[in-house]
Amino acid sequence: MSFAHPQQKRSTWKSQPFKGLLFIPVIAVISYLFELIFGQILQMPVATKLTYITICFVWWWHLGFSLNGYPGSRFSSTRFGRGTVNLLVLLALVYLTGEVWKFIFAKASLTDTSVGLWGQTAIITAALSLFFFDNTIVTTKEVRDWHPISGFLNIFFAVFFIAPALTFLPQIWGLSPFYFPWYWYPCSTVFGSFFERWPLNKLELGMPRLGLLHTGVVLFLTLITALFLKQLGMDLLTTTTGPTFAAIWTTVGLGLLWQFNMWPFTELSQPTKGVVATITSLIVSVLLYWVTVSLVGQENIIQGLYWWFNILWVQVFLMAPGLYDGLGLWQDTATLVQEQQPLSLNHEGR
Repeated sequence: MSFAHPQQKRSTWKSQPFKGLLFIPVIAVISYLFELIFGQILQMPVATKLTYITICFVWWWHLGFSLNGYPGSRFSSTRFGRGTVNLLVLLALVYLTGEVWKFIFAKASLTDTSVGLWGQTAIITAALSLFFFDNTIVTTKEVRDWHPISGFLNIFFAVFFIAPALTFLPQIWGLSPFYFPWYWYPCSTVFGSFFERWPLNKLELGMPRLGLLHTGVVLFLTLITALFLKQLGMDLLTTTTGPTFAAIWTTVGLGLLWQFNMWPFTELSQPTKGVVATITSLIVSVLLYWVTVSLVGQENIIQGLYWWFNILWVQVFLMAPGLYDGLGLWQDTATLVQEQQPLSLNHEGR
């Protein structure tokens, strides 16, 4: 799926690599502040914090992409204003979602419900609809840019149809809830952004064929990743070690895309760009994983998983009010048409 960005005046802090380097300490400080609030002040256990971050991502996808700036666009004409309003809406939705799930299951603790499984499925379903199938699963070519109606259709599809069906229907038959784990996401970043859908983008395929092949490539790459991690002693599917590495790789990948705008690989052509960016991100991620293990210990790796999820959440949190200029997130459609030019998931030459 293509995005756009406004033509902004360059400044030193918006030039690479200064912008990317600047946001590393900024993200670290804000992540630490979040931990002080939720871990030290509110005294939330690590499993609860991970669950709430999962719900945050569910609604962030839709407020950020499906609804194209709504409802924040109703209250402010500036990127910062729209993003700030939508962040407040997001926090309210996260709280209400948690309370509804506790009420439905009659549980005092959110982690005693299956909301985490529902959330992971809702996330992949939203990304599948928006980025793999270019918003064509539940909308027609004419309707997919009709905001916010197309966004509400995607929300119904991901949040209130597919995810609940997979979560609740198995329980009706006495089975465990079924869900799609979030571990696929790093490979989605690799194929959709690092490789820019190469070589499928050369085939001039329409939807849904391109979306189906895109999905197949991501699933295949996820399987390859699982085999790779197995050789390093990390099981992607059954332990916490694999998901921790996946969280680190996602953070590194999105940092390369959004913070550094693919610097220093912007001038490379495909598939060289994809190969070099993928190998670089893997090397950095493996090093960060072993640093994480040395700091928290293998027996307490879930704490490392939480820390990287916290950092990952801050990455996308800062995009909402426009502090990143990586994606045309929560922009007004008319402004996009008049002021912006199409670009893929990363911003080259920034």
